[in-house]
Amino acid sequence: MQYLNNDQINELISISDVIETIEDFYVKGDQASVSVPERMHEEDGDNTILLMPSFFEDYYGTKLVGVAPGNPSLHKSTIHALMLLSNRQTMEPLAMMEAQELTALRTGALGGISMKYLSNEESSIVGIIGTGVQAFSHLQAACAVRPIKHVYVYSRSEENVKRYIEKVNRIFPELKINYATPIEVIERADIIITATSSKTPVLPEVPDLAGKHIVGCGSFRPFMQEISDYIFESIDEMYVDTMTALKESGDLIRAQERGLKQENVVTLEDLILNHEQFKSKKNELTVFKSVGMAVYDLVTAILIYEKLLKSDQSDGSSGR
Repeated sequence: MQYLNNDQINELISISDVIETIEDFYVKGDQASVSVPERMHEEDGDNTILLMPSFFEDYYGTKLVGVAPGNPSLHKSTIHALMLLSNRQTMEPLAMMEAQELTALRTGALGGISMKYLSNEESSIVGIIGTGVQAFSHLQAACAVRPIKHVYVYSRSEENVKRYIEKVNRIFPELKINYATPIEVIERADIIITATSSKTPVLPEVPDLAGKHIVGCGSFRPFMQEISDYIFESIDEMYVDTMTALKESGDLIRAQERGLKQENVVTLEDLILNHEQFKSKKNELTVFKSVGMAVYDLVTAILIYEKLLKSDQSDGSSGR
C-alpha cells in the first residue's frame, strides 16, 4: 500500500487537474457505478468528526475528517483528514493519503468550476474573507480559471493576514495583494470568497452587487452563516455542489427561510452539463455554496493514485 503526504500530493497534481477531473466525472464518468452512503457526522463540543465513504467505478474510498474551528488561534490547521483508497472488488487498500491538501484542492476546485461558468470572463479582482487553507485553494482556483491580477483579503487576525499575504507573494509573485476591510472586499472584488467558520454573516451590505460572483465554502453546519440575508433576497437561484447542502449548511437553511425554493437550486452537475444556459447569469449576482461530497474526494484520490502509478512507471522506465 502506498502512503502519500500533503507535499507529495501537491507535487503530483494541480488544482487545474482537479477541476478537469471533477468535470470529467460528470461528463464522462459511469454515473451508474456511483454510490455515496450517508456520511457519519458527530459533534464533539465545537469540533466535528466526519466519516465519508463512497464508490466509483473500480474504486472505494473512505475519508476520515476532524474539524476543529478553534485551531487557527493555536496556529494549527482547522481540518485534519486521512483518505483510504481501496480496490472496489477486493477491498484491498491501495493508498493512504494525508487529506488536508486533497480536501483543500477538491473544495477549491468546486468553487473554481462555479467561477468558470458563473463569473465574468474578465474578472480580475478577488476578495477573500478568511486566511485558512480554503482561502488559499480558492485563490488558486480563481487564478486557474480567470485572469486574476489583484487580491483583497480580510481576517480578524492581522497576524493571519500577514502570513497569508506572505504565502501568496511567494507562490503568486505576479499578484498584487492587499489587506482590506470587509466592505472593501465586497465592493472592489469581481469574485468574492468566504472561507470562515463564522456563526454570523461576514459580508456587509452594499448597494450594487450586479455581475459579482460569491463563493461560500465555510458554513458546513446548521448554526453557521457567512452570507448575509440581503444577498439571499437579491438572487433568484442558488448554486450548490450537492443538494444535501440544503439541510447541512446554515447559509442554505437561512436562504430557504428567506424564500429560496428547492426548484431554484442548481447543482454543480447541472451547471457542468448545461453551462451554456447559464451564460446570461454572468451579468447578475450569482452565489455558489459548497459543503463537499465524498465522491469528489474519491475522484481526487483516484487522480492522485493514478498519477503516482504513472510517475512510478516513468521512473522505472528511465532506470531511476
